[in-house]
Amino acid sequence: MSFARFALSKELIGALEGLGYLEPSPIQDKVIPAALRGESLLVQAPTGSGKTHSFLVPIIARTDLSLPRPQAVIVAPSRELARQTYEFARAFQRYIPTLRIRLFSSESEVSENEEGKSLPPQIIVGTPGRLVDLLVKRDDYPLNNVRTLVLDEADMLFEEGYEEDVVALSERLKAPQALVYSATLKPHLVALLKDDFPGIDFEGSKETTPGGLSHHLVDIKHVGKARALLSFLRARHPYLCLAFASKKETLKPVSDLLRSEGIDYVYFSGSLSERDRKKAIREIRSGRHALVLASDLLARGIDLPFVSDVVSLDVPNEIEFYSHRAGRAARFGEKGDSWAFYNSDSVDEAKRLLDEGMPFDYYVLKGETLQPDDAGLAKKPKGPHKKELPEEEMKEIKIAKALTRKKRVEPMHRKKTQFAIEKVKRKYRRKAIKARIRTELDASYRAKGKKK
Repeated sequence: MSFARFALSKELIGALEGLGYLEPSPIQDKVIPAALRGESLLVQAPTGSGKTHSFLVPIIARTDLSLPRPQAVIVAPSRELARQTYEFARAFQRYIPTLRIRLFSSESEVSENEEGKSLPPQIIVGTPGRLVDLLVKRDDYPLNNVRTLVLDEADMLFEEGYEEDVVALSERLKAPQALVYSATLKPHLVALLKDDFPGIDFEGSKETTPGGLSHHLVDIKHVGKARALLSFLRARHPYLCLAFASKKETLKPVSDLLRSEGIDYVYFSGSLSERDRKKAIREIRSGRHALVLASDLLARGIDLPFVSDVVSLDVPNEIEFYSHRAGRAARFGEKGDSWAFYNSDSVDEAKRLLDEGMPFDYYVLKGETLQPDDAGLAKKPKGPHKKELPEEEMKEIKIAKALTRKKRVEPMHRKKTQFAIEKVKRKYRRKAIKARIRTELDASYRAKGKKK
């Protein structure tokens, strides 16, 4: 089956064939026909499933090439994701030369964005802050012909505090079609999106990681994360390995040890300057390095070819973080492996991922060998007592319980209480996520300030 069965022009089908896209992926097969009809969709699809082209193809198909005005706006939560989408879209210009696409992200200076105003792009790709600045505050382009608004990695957009920007763009564009994408969609996020985009339909897969991915929990005993990664590399000899950590402080001792051992790697995190981040991405894509050390910023949607192994140096507290990390491997139908390091201090976090349905098997790191571990978590003692929640959070949970308590039992009252408690917990989780992201951003700003 080919793209020819969709209502696409011969020019667009020829462009897809020229770019090497001969058959649609399962998510493209589901999404493209509905998107071509102008339907608004909330799409959940594993990373590496071809979701970018599932919105680019219908957008290009519905673009009036004779009309020199913006007709679609694509919003991405990071500069790297915005540029990647832009490069995917720009590739079509080789076959459709009248198609005009512009990238507006924080890596572009305002003076650069002034260029091309006399001949506006038909497709705009950018980051939330820059798009709000140009399209809402400065009103630089006529937007009455915009037919489609795309939100890529919607969970990241909302978790990082871009909801206000998204709403501002949505209200300004008044686009009849919204295409909202994420590899992970929790019920509360679905509720939020349905409030912001009434009438949106769900489409996609319940899977959060690629089908060809194998998941492994690795007991590193009392070996430090740095030494454990070094032993893992010598045992596994991966073709291309991405090693993630939740905090850049975790990466420093790992980086120091690898450097002292003469191990070649690329480092990437939000603390790098804009110039160094772009350089790191180029180095990663060059294929000259077998190891990348990275923060979770690189785990979101970046398409890196030939990743054979992903290592989580720590077990993430949220399954979304694990899913995005793991999904860098086994993309586009390939095979791959995800390895999550744990020890007696992180048993509870590992069990939480198991409870969420991750199909792990077990290994133990002994010296410079990986050995199957039949006992797995069963041999582990219970982790330390559950950490007490902050007093303020406990108080709000008690209030939530009190407000939902009834004198007599009513249908669904337990679920209502659980939902109220989860709403409070979600609020504090978001606070923690935002605080961590803000720490990385502040470090980045300080680094820029020192260079000036």
